Amino acid sequence: MKRLLIYSCLTLTSLMGYAQLDVDLDTGSTRQETQTPSAEGKNKNKLFNKAKDFVDKRWVKNVDTLYIQNPKQVWRISLDSYLSQSDLQMKSTIDGENIGAEGDVRCKPQIRTDVSTSIGVRVGYKGLAAHYAFNVAGDKGRDFSLSSSGTWYCVHFRLHEFKTKEPQVKYEGNFYQDDSDETKWESHTDKWILTSPIKAKTMVLDGYYIFNKRRFSYKAAYRQSVIQKRSAGSWLAGAMFYYSDFRFDDVANAQLILNMGDVGRIKQWEANLGAGYGYNFVPAKGWLISAMAMPMVTLYNRVKTYSYDSYVRELAEAEEWLDPEDVAPEDRWFNEMDTDAHNNRIRLNFNARLSLTYNFDRYFVNLNGQFYNFGYHHGNNSGRLNDWFANVAFGVRL
Repeated sequence: MKRLLIYSCLTLTSLMGYAQLDVDLDTGSTRQETQTPSAEGKNKNKLFNKAKDFVDKRWVKNVDTLYIQNPKQVWRISLDSYLSQSDLQMKSTIDGENIGAEGDVRCKPQIRTDVSTSIGVRVGYKGLAAHYAFNVAGDKGRDFSLSSSGTWYCVHFRLHEFKTKEPQVKYEGNFYQDDSDETKWESHTDKWILTSPIKAKTMVLDGYYIFNKRRFSYKAAYRQSVIQKRSAGSWLAGAMFYYSDFRFDDVANAQLILNMGDVGRIKQWEANLGAGYGYNFVPAKGWLISAMAMPMVTLYNRVKTYSYDSYVRELAEAEEWLDPEDVAPEDRWFNEMDTDAHNNRIRLNFNARLSLTYNFDRYFVNLNGQFYNFGYHHGNNSGRLNDWFANVAFGVRL
């Protein structure tokens, strides 16, 4: 079981130099000898041991033991509970004739999940950790993460998936009054109850370089694999890659898609670089308060939208109005029209984290949270995503 976990966690560790493990240190060349099946088995064990040594050395290497303590127990397991919320706010300009208005109408859909509660488990070996959680209250969803931490770096991958059926749309424009030719400027918000949910997936891969690696430990605050004994801070350099996919491309959502300017799916990719500062404050033995703030520059920001045509548009453009609900199910059609991709300009972003930890004997209690903010602009559509979570965990070192 332990070996299985280490194999899975080492996926991220490979980003930090794992490829070097298959190089002959004496000759500098890569081994390519023909091996028998039994030799292959021995080589797997040898590779496993080298990978383990690689992790071990980076767990204890070059630290000031007056500031950082490495516990004798190398395994950790913790039960935790998450509170999380994702808030996607979009803006688009659509033709008002399709919704009973004159001229252009500004639409501001907001896809905000309820504050969801999830329960999960995290298993760690030294600087490696894997985590899985599923929602038990709020919108349906799940959360999975992998991380690898050393004295001078931390790499973290998080996958978050959720569904929601209750977006809100704000409309601003000159709407016709009571079937007359008179218009009036109105601003109102409608809450939609969808039969087909909006499906969202976000992935974040972030990594940090720690300059004060001898006295400041990132993993003491967020992974509990070591213990910070004295207060210390460090400048940090970081990189973050973000991907999101929001889709509601279903015939049941044809009216919402029409109000979104025919857009029924939005994908986004972002690459960010930044620098910031982290500080670990130790007010008393066993306690640790950690905070990190990092402004970031979005160097790559690409958005791809998917447009759809449907029977609802056909009804909206017809001379006589017919309620979409009155159309027989077999006559409701829905087709993808085209896709459009666009690179956005460079923008500023922000990443912040906060953690509170208490260590006693072999046990620990941790409360931590993180806030992400991402934005995009494409043609008549723009938006931003706020994604945050707070986590409380109780764990034991084994």
